[in-house]
Amino acid sequence: MTNESLEMKSKETIVFGEISSSLGTRDLGAKLRRDIIDKMSTSEKVFLDFSGVDVVTNSFADECFRKLREIVKDEIFKQKTAFINTNDFVQRVIISAL
Repeated sequence: MTNESLEMKSKETIVFGEISSSLGTRDLGAKLRRDIIDKMSTSEKVFLDFSGVDVVTNSFADECFRKLREIVKDEIFKQKTAFINTNDFVQRVIISAL
């Protein structure tokens, strides 16, 4: 494996805005939680990119992020994930779920 391919494996980004500008359902939250867990198991860091997302509902955030925190230990969660490009509203909803 080349250094370039090793570097590519070490970081992953999930761009939530490519899915929708409004993230609202528990079903979608559960699917994305599973995607995050999969990427966390194979990557050094997973960037959760909210560019293009205007609204996140409490239901989505609860299903995706609160339940993720129940599965993944605090130190692993903090070490392996980073929230980026969140607007104030999205940030508040995510913080309340965590």
